Amino acid sequence: MAVEHPRSSSRANSIVLRLDNPMQTNAPQVVYLHGRGSSEREVTRIVQAFPGASVRAYRAPLREGAGYAWFENQGIGIARTDSLAAELPKVSDWIKTDNGAQRPWLCGFSNGAAMAASLALAEPDAYAGLVMIGGCFATDQLPTARLRAMPVLFCRGDHDTVIPPTKFRQALTYLSDHSRAALDAITYPGGHDVTIDVVTAVSRWFRAKAV
Repeated sequence: MAVEHPRSSSRANSIVLRLDNPMQTNAPQVVYLHGRGSSEREVTRIVQAFPGASVRAYRAPLREGAGYAWFENQGIGIARTDSLAAELPKVSDWIKTDNGAQRPWLCGFSNGAAMAASLALAEPDAYAGLVMIGGCFATDQLPTARLRAMPVLFCRGDHDTVIPPTKFRQALTYLSDHSRAALDAITYPGGHDVTIDVVTAVSRWFRAKAV
């Protein structure tokens, strides 16, 4: 993947790390949202999953330990309703401010996957597709047929003990039976992490869907 030197910049109160493909003006656009307690630089672990794309990774708005988070939790895998309601439109505006002519693909890990899924549910027509890695839905309010025909890849580590199994099951049941998404789901070797196996699987899926 051809990239320019990544740079962090502030725009509309956001901090975003850009890894652009200068060789292709119409390159697919990917938005990456990092996990809880991490930062936008987490994207360097997965950028190879998106060959030929221009990738931008945002820093979450809330402080969490040594890093950042997309919303406050009321329990593992469950957002505080008021926090999600406050942060969701803010992040959506950041992404829209930076969008070009193409709809971006959303990809997130853990807390970032939950925020990416929330963005897709809020405005499904604004995004080309969704990749959830080691994450679930932040809410139990999951509208029927909301993701109609959207390409979705759901990835779970076979030894992930961070996200409750009930939340993984809820996500898979909704995506496969109720969302009307064009779903692919994989279980990869490992725990709650972005591994080489999942990067390879995402890359294979993305090349098939984004071309």
